[in-house]
Amino acid sequence: MDIDPILSGLNAAQRTAVTSPSSILQVLAPPGSGKTKTLTARVAYLLSSQHGFRPQDVICCTFTIKASREMRERLAHLIGDRVVSKLVLGTFHSICRRYLVAYGHLIGLKKGFGIADSNDSLAIIKRIVKRLNLNIQPNPARSRISGQKAQGISWKDLDDARHPKGVEQQEFIQVYREYEAALASSNLLDYDDLLLRCVDLLRQHPHCVSNVQTVLVDEFQDTNVIQYELMNLFAAQNRRITIVGDPDQSIYGFRSAEIKNLERMQRRYPNTSVVLLEDNYRSSGSILGSAEQVIEQDTARPAKKLHPTHGVGTMPVLRKLPTAAAEAQWMVTEIKRCITLTGQLLKPSDFAILLRSAALSRQIESELGKQGIPYRMVGGSRFFDRVEIRLLLDYLRVISHPENNDALARIINVPTRKIGDETLKSLTAGAESAKIALWAFIKDVVQGRRSCQKNLSKAASIGLSVLVGLIEAARQKLYDCMDESSPRILLEFVISKLGFREYLTATYPLDEENRWANVEELLAQAGDSSTSYFQQDDLLPEIEGLEQQQGHIGEEALSRFLANVALSTEVTTEEGDQPQEKVTISTIHAAKGLEWPVVFVAAVYEGVIPHSRAEDSDEERRLLYVAMTRAQALLYLSLPRRDSKNGEETRTSSFLPPSIVEAKFRAVGPKFVDKTIFAIADILGREHPSQEAIVKGLQAGLPSNNDDLWTHDGEYTGDTATRWDGSKASSALDGRGQALENRAKRRRLNDQTQDFTGAISSASGFVTTSYTMNNASGFSIASNTVSMGFSTARKHMETAPPPPVEKESVQLTQKKPVTSSTSRKNAAPPGQGTLSSYFGIDNPKPQATMINGSSEANRIQANRDPPIALNSAATDAQKPSCGGYRIQSQAYKPSRPVLLAAKDANNYTWLPQSERPSLQSTSTPTSIAASDTKSPNNTMKNRTATSFHTTSTMLGTTMNQLSTAQSAGGYGVSMGRKTLGVRRTLNNGWAERMNRANQQNRPK
Repeated sequence: MDIDPILSGLNAAQRTAVTSPSSILQVLAPPGSGKTKTLTARVAYLLSSQHGFRPQDVICCTFTIKASREMRERLAHLIGDRVVSKLVLGTFHSICRRYLVAYGHLIGLKKGFGIADSNDSLAIIKRIVKRLNLNIQPNPARSRISGQKAQGISWKDLDDARHPKGVEQQEFIQVYREYEAALASSNLLDYDDLLLRCVDLLRQHPHCVSNVQTVLVDEFQDTNVIQYELMNLFAAQNRRITIVGDPDQSIYGFRSAEIKNLERMQRRYPNTSVVLLEDNYRSSGSILGSAEQVIEQDTARPAKKLHPTHGVGTMPVLRKLPTAAAEAQWMVTEIKRCITLTGQLLKPSDFAILLRSAALSRQIESELGKQGIPYRMVGGSRFFDRVEIRLLLDYLRVISHPENNDALARIINVPTRKIGDETLKSLTAGAESAKIALWAFIKDVVQGRRSCQKNLSKAASIGLSVLVGLIEAARQKLYDCMDESSPRILLEFVISKLGFREYLTATYPLDEENRWANVEELLAQAGDSSTSYFQQDDLLPEIEGLEQQQGHIGEEALSRFLANVALSTEVTTEEGDQPQEKVTISTIHAAKGLEWPVVFVAAVYEGVIPHSRAEDSDEERRLLYVAMTRAQALLYLSLPRRDSKNGEETRTSSFLPPSIVEAKFRAVGPKFVDKTIFAIADILGREHPSQEAIVKGLQAGLPSNNDDLWTHDGEYTGDTATRWDGSKASSALDGRGQALENRAKRRRLNDQTQDFTGAISSASGFVTTSYTMNNASGFSIASNTVSMGFSTARKHMETAPPPPVEKESVQLTQKKPVTSSTSRKNAAPPGQGTLSSYFGIDNPKPQATMINGSSEANRIQANRDPPIALNSAATDAQKPSCGGYRIQSQAYKPSRPVLLAAKDANNYTWLPQSERPSLQSTSTPTSIAASDTKSPNNTMKNRTATSFHTTSTMLGTTMNQLSTAQSAGGYGVSMGRKTLGVRRTLNNGWAERMNRANQQNRPK
């Protein structure tokens, strides 16, 4: 075999690892260093003609089905499918199962054993705890049993221990003992039993692996004590082992992984050679530099460096936010900013949000849902755990293995057969009393050979007869099947006999289509011989003097299908008809081995990373290191300033001391200039986006084109966010960083500019965001609506810019804004001097002086100019003014509709001056009237100086006068909302409300 294709594309260190003549080899491979490629090439090299190893004599162990599938595909390109099909390649559990199927009878293992997955194990423990009325919790008990088995400790070992046992320990031993008895009675092995029983087999009968020439192990740092022992037993004959791993990525201590196995291996095999892979092909130099600074705080780790093959790139971000809700909002905002401002270089699927624990996802999922961004959860509900799929698989489990009591209990009354909980309890008690499997007891009851303590109802008896007939007919069909099509044939038979689609329609009327689509997917997988379920040839090489168990081909095919389903640890398929462009949310543990262009690591503070309950701080540091090294181009770390659980102030993770933060992190997200965007494209190996796409992103109307909605320390600054053109923009967040509710409120966004061209500008109206989880596009839609009024005039005047004023019209003394209430009584700040300036109107030409209560005032009011559309073309002389007048009570006259100018940013409709209602000032009228009659110049000055105070103080005390204003006709006016003459809509103005009030107030 030509080895040139095998070595092609490898760097010097990888070539050294692949061609090493050492019999015991450790390849230490940091993240992104090409370890899978190296291990695959090593396998192909050992199978080349130079060494002459037969593929059936080579064992290659991985930790996930995904990893074994990927390695199988790569090897097929190098050495061909025929050779790969003979290779003993798979996860530790699947390889152990193959040996137990072939040689399990040598240690008394019954033929046709089943595999209890995690759900089965938990169900058994729950039943034991309930039956024995124990206080122990089922979930912790299951984890604890698994941990004991990983250490090779049985319940007998615990029971024989000499140290005193408390009540809790005694209960655990009792549960452990009953659990093992339940598995034995059902002829089941759980995940840990597959490894333990294989160790028993190889210790007692080492001849079973006498043919093995070499053993290769991936992700060696994740092996536990039993897996380490298995590796040594597999290689016992020829002592050739190659392992690939990284102690810096040992993060599965909670699964009993032993980082010390690397040292144990070196002590056990003194001739061990070590090769370091230090070139990183994944991340930018700045990301690697920050990750290296974090992991090097562990001085006990093997010293090794990371050499980036990409440029320095963008410095990672450590962002502080006020709350967890604000942290989620910032993440979503930053995701949108990255996608938009890079000219669509990045897609939603390029983003991952990594969490120390899945419970932290609530705020993030909520915010992504509100913003309409599709996402997926890694490690969420598996395809095979969906209700309809698990039900059909349980039928197959009972057909394949009728002694599976738990699977039988789950299907016994689904669809309903009138077999209730009491009946099932009676049947289970009878089976336990007779010390036989539940299936055997049910068959005896149906055939009249046994009876329950409590007589069954007629309906229940009929239901049991139907179930027994269905299972027996299916088992006969299984025996008649002489090829590997048995899984699909039996599924079709069960679906037909149960009327399964009709059952789904009746049970899940709103989701029947999706559930049936899942059933069709299961059928397709069961019938596809090219899937991973059929790629592994269970037949091990024949060894002289040893006989392998051979079963019926149809039974073996079904057993293999169910075993691979039970050992599956990944999501097999996505939901149908959902967008594939999704942001990924994952725990850090589930993200190991994966990579994304952009990674967010949330809640990087003490108590989370490192976790408050963690026993090994070094492993917690490695966890952060793994999370950081998932990123290729952009890395964001974030933390809220206050803990959402207790409200206490948080402290940045101890793994990120100030010296590292100051040197390796920036406080806010990067600015996406051309250089930054092109560097991201180069790291990802993508084409540079066009200038048109970049400019389009700049003009997309984001809340801000920079990460400036919060300060560096996490204070909300949405009012000062800056767009690409230098204008200001507001964000739909309140001062605490909390999201404003998505409902139409009568509120004004505090924008300090009037942007007549921006796509999203609060000056042009209110912004409401509509979203839906099932939005076809998957993204939110922002819609601008007409302004519906204001909260207080004072509040808006305080933020409104000063209007332009003609020097010839009025002379004003320029002053800085006055903030104190005392100052505002004496002088108005610029831009806040008149009510007209609030509505964006310049001071008009001088009008006749109004004298309170005089007939002259009424005459002037009647002769005012008609309304003028407020646009930029109107001259000062044309623009009406409200600033110099004290508003008087007067008779109401309906207004005429007035067209708004195209550039009227506030969308206000001005009533004719003759029709404006007046406000009765609470100030002393004579003082103002006297000052108004002194001189024209003095009058204008006094009006300017006092108009804002007079008008704004009147608003709070005289708004009620609008609703009860006395008209010439003598009737009161009832106003629903106080709009100060501003029309809310054309169909809901003053006229209609006055008419309704008239109808209500007329004497009946």
